[in-house]
Amino acid sequence: MPTNRILVIEDESIIGMELQFRLQDIGYDVLDVVPSGERAIEVAFAQKPDLILMDIHLEGEMDGIAATEAILARQDVPVIFLTAHTDENTLERAKNSTPHGYLVKPFQEKELDIAIQMALAKHKMERKLRESEERLRLVIESGDDIISVHDLDGTVTYFHAAKKYNLPAERIVGLTPQALLKKIAPEWQKSFHYVRETQQSTTTEMNATFQGREFWFNVHFYPINDKNGNITAIATIARDVTDVKRLKGILPLCAWCGKKIKNEDGKWERLDTYITSHTEAIVSHGMCNDCQQKFHP
Repeated sequence: MPTNRILVIEDESIIGMELQFRLQDIGYDVLDVVPSGERAIEVAFAQKPDLILMDIHLEGEMDGIAATEAILARQDVPVIFLTAHTDENTLERAKNSTPHGYLVKPFQEKELDIAIQMALAKHKMERKLRESEERLRLVIESGDDIISVHDLDGTVTYFHAAKKYNLPAERIVGLTPQALLKKIAPEWQKSFHYVRETQQSTTTEMNATFQGREFWFNVHFYPINDKNGNITAIATIARDVTDVKRLKGILPLCAWCGKKIKNEDGKWERLDTYITSHTEAIVSHGMCNDCQQKFHP
């Protein structure tokens, strides 16, 4: 198993040397011991350590907290703060820079080793979680569905829709069901209330208009439960079934010419025009064998 590479930032040379020896005795590889925040940034970018032990109070104008913020802005690396001071202001600044640990001097070798192991393990889990979230994001964004999460009052807490609907999340998150769905709110709320009361998933069909175009959706509702099985939120996945819905049922073709169809407004229109407006299909024109024989014998 590869040895973890550690960068030490400590402005007191004797303490830095002692810390280096301790780390090497435990089995870690110490890349360098540097005394200033400015130098810490340079070495961190050049050496890419697996972990940084950062003294908060350093020589020079930049302290360890500022150096950590500069490093983490460009590099994903766990940082453990070291300090002999625990005043509230310093502790608050340190917390805001999101370190992976905090050791108060003096500390024992065992405490140091445990802090490093926990920081490395935490960082590894965080990285896996980010990678998992990124894969999930790519799957969601490459799909054609509308995905949302709602609190138990129905307010939207998460939202993603395919680009064709022109519904950016910032316009939707925070909306109530009535504000979001308007005409179809009663259908939506009926299914929502069913899931909230029974904690069982369900599916309903509803329509909505975006950008002047009508869409039909199969909307699946799923309960989201905590570790104790209590429902905390409800997720919905709306799948576009417009093409299937529009050509569902009886199509009223003209019995005489067979070239026209009665649309939703009761008006007769060309069959090819109807197909184009009700599906994603593109109509091309040719000549069948019967017409070929009739008009070009």
